[in-house]
Amino acid sequence: MKKLISFILLCSTVCFGDLITTFDFDIKESTVLQFSRPGWNSTNSIFYYNLAYFTVDTAGDWKAQNNLITSNDSFDYTNYQVQIENNPWFAADTYVYLYKDTFDASDPSKNLIAENDDGFGRGNGVQFELSYNLETNTTYWAVITTYEPEEEISGMVSVIGPQGAGINLVTIPEPYAVSLIAISGLGLLVGRRLFR
Repeated sequence: MKKLISFILLCSTVCFGDLITTFDFDIKESTVLQFSRPGWNSTNSIFYYNLAYFTVDTAGDWKAQNNLITSNDSFDYTNYQVQIENNPWFAADTYVYLYKDTFDASDPSKNLIAENDDGFGRGNGVQFELSYNLETNTTYWAVITTYEPEEEISGMVSVIGPQGAGINLVTIPEPYAVSLIAISGLGLLVGRRLFR
């Protein structure tokens, strides 16, 4: 029965949805984006994360699927199923949170509307696969992190949406890049006023 349901879900994705875009993520300590993951049993644990915000031009069912994972350390995550059976703590395990309107790292439960760890019945192994009915004229925030604290991994996310739909997606650069962008913008603004 599970195989039949999986097959029907796969067919409905192929028939009624399009691959809209893909984007890479890189979760590591040096990004300095850290928070206490909602639902984790210890508030002292640190989780690294990547952040993106987006809007969609077509309302309906959308899916974000982590379908490629690589390691940022010496462990080889490519054969995660064997590692899960032998020692679950060594397998890369991504987690995604979806927020509506705003994301506040100091209060990560605020505006949280959906989350996913392992896809539908672990249909995506131990990587996330989140489906949600999105609205137009709304800003959403996606936080990509890990199941265990202080894991450093990278990978790719596929975004699937209604046929013909589009997404406006912005990934947040690392904090030092944001500083450089802000300084450059300030320099352009000052220069513009000086040379008028």
